[in-house]
Amino acid sequence: MSAPRQLNAGKEEMGKPNTTPYPDLANPDYVNRSLAIACTRGREAVVVRFRDIFHRQDFSEQQWRVLRILFDQGAMTATDICKQSCIHKVSMSRILKSLEKRDFVERSTSECDNRSALVQLTQQGVELLDPLVEEAAVIHREITREFGPEKYQLLLTLLRELAEINETPRTPE
Repeated sequence: MSAPRQLNAGKEEMGKPNTTPYPDLANPDYVNRSLAIACTRGREAVVVRFRDIFHRQDFSEQQWRVLRILFDQGAMTATDICKQSCIHKVSMSRILKSLEKRDFVERSTSECDNRSALVQLTQQGVELLDPLVEEAAVIHREITREFGPEKYQLLLTLLRELAEINETPRTPE
C-alpha cells in the first residue's frame, strides 16, 4: 500500500504546476478547505456564546431559534417558522409540542385559511423572552465588536448569497 498523496495548495507537486483554477481546492487537507466545516466552526464560535441562556432556561438551540423568530416577527405558520429557522418539519412538530406544553407558544386557526394554524408566543413566552432578547443583543454586540463590524456585515452578506445558490436552477457546465 502506498503512502497518501501529499499536496500543498498552490505549490508545485513533483515539478508539475498546480493547474486547478482554485488552488486551495487542490489541497488534500479536507478539514482546512471544507466550506461546510468552516461554516460549522464559525457557527459554533457564535452559538457557544448563547449556551448559558439555553441551559438556564432549559432550551435547545432549536427551541431558542423558534422562540426568537416568533418574538421578532410575530405569529406565523409552522411552515414559515421551518423556513426561517432552517429546521425540518418533523423536528418543528416536536419542538412546538414541547414549547406548547411549557406554555411559551400557542396555535390558533388562521383567519385566512381554516386548514392552517398560526403559531405565536403566549404572554408567558413574551415575558420570558423580553430579558433574554436583551441579553442576546449584548452577546451579538460583543461578537460584532470582537470580529469587527465590517467583517460581521460582509460575512452575513456572503452567507446570505451562498444560501441563495440553491434557489436558482443550476445550469450544466
